[in-house]
Amino acid sequence: MNVWKLTAAGNLVKTEEEIRPEEGKRRIRVTKLFVNSEDAAIVKGLRRVKYPLVPGRFAVGLVADDGEGTPFPKNARVLLHSYLPAEERGAEKRNFSEDDFLIPGITTDGYLRDFVFTSEDNITLLPDSVNDEKALLLYHVAIAQATVDTLDVKRGEHIAVIGADLAGLLVCRLLIYRQASPILIDSDRERLEFARTRGVYYTSPIDDSLMDFIGTVTGGRLADGVVFVASAGETDLSLPVKICAPEKHLAFCGVGGEGLVLDINAAMRKRLTVHGVSDGTDELETAINLVANKALDLSAFRFREHGKNDVAAVLSSLGEPDGRDVDELDVIDLV
Repeated sequence: MNVWKLTAAGNLVKTEEEIRPEEGKRRIRVTKLFVNSEDAAIVKGLRRVKYPLVPGRFAVGLVADDGEGTPFPKNARVLLHSYLPAEERGAEKRNFSEDDFLIPGITTDGYLRDFVFTSEDNITLLPDSVNDEKALLLYHVAIAQATVDTLDVKRGEHIAVIGADLAGLLVCRLLIYRQASPILIDSDRERLEFARTRGVYYTSPIDDSLMDFIGTVTGGRLADGVVFVASAGETDLSLPVKICAPEKHLAFCGVGGEGLVLDINAAMRKRLTVHGVSDGTDELETAINLVANKALDLSAFRFREHGKNDVAAVLSSLGEPDGRDVDELDVIDLV
């Protein structure tokens, strides 16, 4: 089978490996992957990882073996989980020594290969009403859902969302679904304009007028809660604390981001409750229902599909100015 391995920073090579079944695990034919700027940063050596590493974090596939008496028959469409339980290693130190999960494509081999063997606990059956492209965004939806839940959002509250990337926009849409009012904040005016076209009414660039804008929207108060999207590229962590009202919730969420440093003293002075949200596995069923029932509309995004021969070129171009629109997402078809 084909396997794409990152052997060093910037050196992604395709190799041929023998398929080796693993006892107690199902064989999954990987069909499509969603790749983004975080994958590109890993390939380019901008993130610390252990080599060799197979990239690819968000993937769907087909069950490729016969399974009797299980919910996953042959040819069933499945979502491959983006967080996996870490194996017990005794006293051996893990990459994230305090975590009990592994992240495909970051702390363990990912899905950029023809086949994977995995436990049934690490796949989710996909309904016909959720196509492959929408399924590739389910983890982002699940993390957005988990984030909104942590804030204990109430109807009519104004919640500031810092970061207008995919994750930030999904958080905003779910806040609107909960009848709250998101205030989307970003340094990229193009992303803010796209958000406005998708129903996010309050948007603001990060400039000297931001505090006045928040006061105008809230009636002279600070935000009733703040979400900081770690994958959006904004790294000034004084901002979320500054705009959050005292004794409220501050959530850091996302499926990327590195090197974030929070001044905890400022958060303590405001008596803020700080949350970190990254794994949305427990919310996958909710995410599927939201997408399947069209409670959360993903039609705003367009998918650029690439063949398996374009893997290296796609990953090298992500994050570079190549004319890609803000609503375009990149999918690699491995079939």
